[in-house]
Amino acid sequence: MAKAVSSSDSLLFRRPSISGWSLAVTCLAALASSIGPTLAEDQAAFPHAEGYGKLASGGRGGVIIPVTNLNDAGPGSLRACIDLSGPRNCIFRVGGTIRLKSSLVVREQNANLSILGQTAPGGGILLTIDQTNSEGRHTPFVVKGSMNVIIRHLRMRPQFANSVPNVDGMTIENSRLVYVDHVSTSWATDENFNAYASTTDLTVANSLFAEGLNKHSKCALLGSDPRGPQNISFWRNACVSNRDRNPDNNHYGGSCIEIVNNVFFNAASEWGEIFSQFSGGTPISYVGNYFKAGPSTNDLTYAINWNDAASVDKPKIYQSGNVTWGFGKKTIVVVAPDTLGFVVDKPPCPLAITDPEPAEAIYASVTANAGAFPRDAVDIRVAAEIGPLGQKGGGKMIRAPGALPEISNGQPYLDSDLDGMADAVEPQFGAVAARNDPWTDGDGNGWSNFDDFMQWLSDERLVGRYPSN
Repeated sequence: MAKAVSSSDSLLFRRPSISGWSLAVTCLAALASSIGPTLAEDQAAFPHAEGYGKLASGGRGGVIIPVTNLNDAGPGSLRACIDLSGPRNCIFRVGGTIRLKSSLVVREQNANLSILGQTAPGGGILLTIDQTNSEGRHTPFVVKGSMNVIIRHLRMRPQFANSVPNVDGMTIENSRLVYVDHVSTSWATDENFNAYASTTDLTVANSLFAEGLNKHSKCALLGSDPRGPQNISFWRNACVSNRDRNPDNNHYGGSCIEIVNNVFFNAASEWGEIFSQFSGGTPISYVGNYFKAGPSTNDLTYAINWNDAASVDKPKIYQSGNVTWGFGKKTIVVVAPDTLGFVVDKPPCPLAITDPEPAEAIYASVTANAGAFPRDAVDIRVAAEIGPLGQKGGGKMIRAPGALPEISNGQPYLDSDLDGMADAVEPQFGAVAARNDPWTDGDGNGWSNFDDFMQWLSDERLVGRYPSN
């Protein structure tokens, strides 16, 4: 059973012992009455959040819990933080690789959670799993039947042979109000990213999904056995060297699905496939995406392609500003000939991504900024393989996971007032380094001190900086 925590637990404890971790969380709960959020209930997940998952509140106003070790489970572990209940924020006082024995699962009782990987010192956090278990829980990270979950700056790299089926990099199952930001996955034997069942109000943004394992090499499946309409935004991601499902969609009518400003590179046989196996047909918008052929790409492929297998209705497909690039004999046609009859002249839903950019304009920034930061050796290599705009890239389809990169630990920032924020930079957000004040708005900009700090820290990681003590 999940253990409840409350907003008072937003106090961090300095260098807690493993044996005292759970006790410290419980004892701090007694201080809840004096600490709490002061901001609007309908505020975005964080500054610059967009799309249908924008209103995911995560752990806002709740406890701030330090992850102090890289253990699979037990006090101070990421799993222990996830398995609690009540609004909470998992921040990291350690960097490195967490070797899991089974999936990390955010369930219904674990809702209202933020996992903030940008706080990890050194090289950040890598989740991996390399041993089978009797329950078949081999996907490193799963959100199942939950809501209000924010995941930022994590990487997932399972280590199974392609003979072990149904291993995703990340699965969001039957959940709502979820925001995935700056996540990296690779080497899945199924999808690198999977939105399963009736997952809705989801944004997947700024993430890097690469090198799904052949024979079943897939970037993302956004419509996977839903039970009703869904709202999903797939925004500013990079799919690299996945054979197909870049991404695939299969949704009920009344859904709002948008694929906006992504870079798709080195698919083999298929890019975006659209199925219509549910009543009403899939409504979808493709806007400002860049599709680039690579060494593994077939000579003729289609960026947007209706697959009529088991269709029960017609899709509604809007496309605007999508760009393709090939070389030699490799040609990518934006819309397959048998799909043109389903193209509509306006988006089936107003776009939740409010200001799409031209495909050429986002190419360099997506290539440079997608995925978890600081980038590990895998993401550095994969991003380099995409290559510059208008130039041939590298990469290939793979059949086995690569070697795990080394992830350094590093020194966590000083947080003497135990509020999750670095003492050295608190004043720039109107916070006071000698006061536990994460959920007040010190500078009056409409965001809590904690929200301001976490967005600042995410931006700092993108340019290779981390607070010094």
